[in-house]
Amino acid sequence: MQKMASPEVSGKWLLILVIITLPSAEAQTVGLAYRSGSLFKYQYNVDLLLETLSSVAELPRAGFRIEAVIELRVVWGNSSNQQEQLVHLQIQEVKLLNVSERTEDQNIFKNIDIEALLGPTTLKKPVIFHWNSGKIEALYGSPEETGLILNLKRGLVSLFQLQTDPGTITEVDVSGNCRVTYKTDNDQVTKIKDLLSCERPDFVFGASNRVLGVQWQPTCKGLYSVENGVIKAAVSEESHVVSLNLQSTVGAKISSRQHLFYLTSEERSVEFSGKNLQEVLDNLGIHTPFPLTGNLVKGPCKLCTSASDYFKSLNKNTDLQDVSQVSTTRTFLAFVQLLREAKKIDILNVLKKAAANEISFLIDSATAAQTESSLSALSEYLDFAKEAQISQQRTFLYASAFSSNPTKQLLHILLAKLQGKIVSREIRETTISVIGAVIRKLCQRNLCNLQEVEMAKKVILGGLNAATEEADVKMYLLALKNALLPETVPLLLKYTEWQSSSVVAFAVTALQLFPSVYITQEVKKRMNRIFHQSSNRYGAGVRLAALDVLLNNQPSEMELKNILLSVGEIESEPSKYITEKLQSILHSEHHPASEVFRKILNDSVIYNYNRLSRTGSSSSSSGYLAVTPDMVSSYKMDLLFGDSGILQQSYSDIFVSTRESQLHVSQVTIEAQGLDSFFTESSNEAERDDAEATAGMSMILFDVQLPPVVFFQGSTDLMEKVWSLTEEPISIVKGSILFIDHLQAILLQSGLQAATEFQGGLGIDISGSIELGLWSQQSKTNIRNRGTLVIHSLINVDTPFAQAGVNSSSEAAASLDFVSNVKFLDSPILICLQMLKKPFPYRETVTIYESLPKGAQLTIRKQRTLRVQGTELPLHSANSEMCKKLHSERA
Repeated sequence: MQKMASPEVSGKWLLILVIITLPSAEAQTVGLAYRSGSLFKYQYNVDLLLETLSSVAELPRAGFRIEAVIELRVVWGNSSNQQEQLVHLQIQEVKLLNVSERTEDQNIFKNIDIEALLGPTTLKKPVIFHWNSGKIEALYGSPEETGLILNLKRGLVSLFQLQTDPGTITEVDVSGNCRVTYKTDNDQVTKIKDLLSCERPDFVFGASNRVLGVQWQPTCKGLYSVENGVIKAAVSEESHVVSLNLQSTVGAKISSRQHLFYLTSEERSVEFSGKNLQEVLDNLGIHTPFPLTGNLVKGPCKLCTSASDYFKSLNKNTDLQDVSQVSTTRTFLAFVQLLREAKKIDILNVLKKAAANEISFLIDSATAAQTESSLSALSEYLDFAKEAQISQQRTFLYASAFSSNPTKQLLHILLAKLQGKIVSREIRETTISVIGAVIRKLCQRNLCNLQEVEMAKKVILGGLNAATEEADVKMYLLALKNALLPETVPLLLKYTEWQSSSVVAFAVTALQLFPSVYITQEVKKRMNRIFHQSSNRYGAGVRLAALDVLLNNQPSEMELKNILLSVGEIESEPSKYITEKLQSILHSEHHPASEVFRKILNDSVIYNYNRLSRTGSSSSSSGYLAVTPDMVSSYKMDLLFGDSGILQQSYSDIFVSTRESQLHVSQVTIEAQGLDSFFTESSNEAERDDAEATAGMSMILFDVQLPPVVFFQGSTDLMEKVWSLTEEPISIVKGSILFIDHLQAILLQSGLQAATEFQGGLGIDISGSIELGLWSQQSKTNIRNRGTLVIHSLINVDTPFAQAGVNSSSEAAASLDFVSNVKFLDSPILICLQMLKKPFPYRETVTIYESLPKGAQLTIRKQRTLRVQGTELPLHSANSEMCKKLHSERA
């Protein structure tokens, strides 16, 4: 049995290699050149290891070793430059062995004949490389050379690329065009390759947002011993750690090592004659030039069933819309994989034959696949002029908005649908909003200069300029909010001056999302005017949105002082909200306003009990949902009540932050106006007459703002809802989302190719409800978040003669509710604000495997299940007796 050393042992081994091959003090460094008329033999080993990063359980590493004898001879030398040569290289005596320690029954490579596995191949066909002072100038071989075998030979030839002078240069080898640093010590040469600098053919398909992306940490180091111009020993080691940014234990480490040891040399071969290189190559019969950089080879299919056959095989009793089941999300991920291999006609047939309860699932899957075939099939199937397809059109648009890797073809289809006939106003609004979201994601991947993106920008900006109706203006502002283009900041600022408060609200909330670098002094001046109502009067919601822009973008001392001075000059509930917000900032170490806020605390005129001890029910609270070494998940809940105790605005946010980025996972907003007169006679008369009774909800999901949903509009509609005792929560979004989607092919220094794939499926159901009791004088809002999560990672190396890999899977189903209960029959008003998280199981499975083409395989699997405890967290300190009562009722 063979055993590959650990990194620590490997380092010691390299040190020993240096010592045993260290030349005498009298030895002198000479140029690289092999002796003509001699046949040199080397032992060549390639070790491959894959190991999981998971802490589930201690698992062995997967991999294999290739052993071969290499024959080398010079077939031409430049008479005027002895360091320029044509070198003939041939692989002999190939073996396939274990590289990790294995018991007898686990050794699938025992007595394996690699040539029998491969059949007739070009493995032993020679290659010739043009060597000039250690640099590989060109590579030649048989015209039959292709695929992995040619890459393995490229990896071997690349090992001979060596410079004996110290310094950093750029050179081309199997890895691509890379920056390489050489260090020399007598006849010892250290070669360090910066793999992140390489210009190579690696295929990478990753997420637009880094939080949902993958971290790739590669290293490559070589150590050479040279004697009299001949490489006596060479070891090149590289590693690639590939892991999720969200959870670094999901992924694997790929280790590859090349060993080249000098065995013998004997006088045998003679040079081929020729006036020049080309004539020598013609005489040899090996003259097909190949680039030294390796080519990516497409791996075999993982699920080789057709999409239609797989769909037929599903249990027809399975409810594919039940996102509370992990099995639904697992099926979704598998189906996306199949659709990526399917033809347009096959996908179209599946869509046309699907039952009514299956079609949404299929549209989610086909949109997530993001292939030319799947998008073409969807475009042909969906007719935006058909009213009967409205729900299916909405499903497609939402799936497009949440795509982690939208393509220019998707944007082209959306633009084409927008220019055609659309029977529903809601679908038109959603299409324009989704176009903005797709623009943003393409720009995040540095694709803003695409023709489709430029066209989409013109459509949105042109539509906004031409809009005269308030509804149309808000529709295009919503698209700009999703696009988040820095050049539109002045335009958004222009719309904060509109007379309509709702239009101003759309523009201000869009400015909330921009990074601080784009919030100029002009923007801050305008936000100050809105908050302090210097030129116009605005509703509390608009003013507090402007306040949010100011507080989150390095406010000055004077700005903070003016904000504090305004407390007490405005209505009690907004005043209470502001003080809660400021106290939250004061106790935060990382908020951009906290340091400035602390500087002005000594001013008793500004900061005193009389000013900050405000009465009211409004609140602002925040905290952590989860904290790990890799990410922080936090929540924020802001509630603004009217003076009568009726909820006016509710914001519940969930954020996920990693070291590099932040993702706005969700924001659910519930807004209500004009309800005070139904519950109290003491509310402000002007407010009662001015505002129509309305309530609605809007949502941001994965940085995408969705069009708002109306609960009721007007007193008549409100009374109908009050009498509808069986009213269900209104769904904002429901379906399956491919929120993690990363594919990467890594060409190793040895010529082997590793494939890494991460997919995360989310079955999500978010809804909201508002209940009003006119007789009991109570109101309740509930923001329900239900979902299932499945994350798969597959890291493997597939060759025609062996396969090895590490797979992992994480699964969970969870729920999270933000609930507010208000009872305003008595005085003081009773309020209970809670975040309710039910307990749920979390399952993690890790598998390592090794297999041969003819069926022999080794699979080792470990699994663990954890139970995540539930949480019932009060978000409001007042009237805790009501929360206790509700808790006892639930118990």
